[in-house]
Amino acid sequence: MPLSLQIIETIEQLKEMARLEEEIWKTAPVPLHQTLTVAKNGGIIIGAYVDGKLVGFVYSFPGFRNGEVYLCSHMMGIAESFRDRGLGYRLKMKQAEEARRRGYRVIRWTYDPLQSRNGYLNLAKLGALGVEYVENCYGEMNDALNGQLPSDRFIVEWRLDERPTGERSLAKADLLKARSLTVLEAGQRADGLLRPLLRDIDETAAPLLLAAVPLDFPQLKERDLALALEWRLATRALFQRLLAEGWIVFDAWRRLEEGVLYYIWKRRSERWQQKGEEEWRSTSSTSYCAICKWS
Repeated sequence: MPLSLQIIETIEQLKEMARLEEEIWKTAPVPLHQTLTVAKNGGIIIGAYVDGKLVGFVYSFPGFRNGEVYLCSHMMGIAESFRDRGLGYRLKMKQAEEARRRGYRVIRWTYDPLQSRNGYLNLAKLGALGVEYVENCYGEMNDALNGQLPSDRFIVEWRLDERPTGERSLAKADLLKARSLTVLEAGQRADGLLRPLLRDIDETAAPLLLAAVPLDFPQLKERDLALALEWRLATRALFQRLLAEGWIVFDAWRRLEEGVLYYIWKRRSERWQQKGEEEWRSTSSTSYCAICKWS
């Protein structure tokens, strides 16, 4: 597949992006005057082209919080026929490359923690960290991908000036031994759908905690909306508690044979603690990644 990644900045390119956005979300796209202003004022918009046709994009603009400028990654979308081919990863890596070139050190965005593809891409492949949980972040959403449930979101932070330490791969080697540390399990119902099962947290013995979510939440939601809401409320309560008690989401472990993705939690390091809880809770980020199939 001859793929080309290009900076989007012309009016014609932005019109093509708007058409793709409308096709994916089935709602009115971001106005052209806004995307053009972003492109001309420090934002980064990247398109993925196959044979000259736009099949995916990532749209981001400058943000500012607590004395730090960062790149707010607001939206990424991929045409349905090109999903699950690694385009999301390539778009994000190109975004990071261009962000570094322009002097950004941090990229922040949100995603639905029940969308396992997004979780795996953001945490396991890119190395971002889940630093905050926002309840019903965008209020009621009526687009084709986000309707019918509260729009809860993780805020993730990707620090571009930090190199991987190998901590993640070392942790994964012990995950099979860490089943006793699973605080949210997925139990199978008679109809094959997974239901959330909360467990007690043994904070004295746990260097890591595991929390499961269904691998195919969109299908579960389509088949049983009440069960989908049960997952939303169960994960909301648990994830808010863990973050408040000093845990952070630092990786994801995909178990195809179980039909789940495990979020891997660890205690915040001293560096993260020094930032203070107020910093994470003061965010007014409007970053938006609703598309459920990035990778």
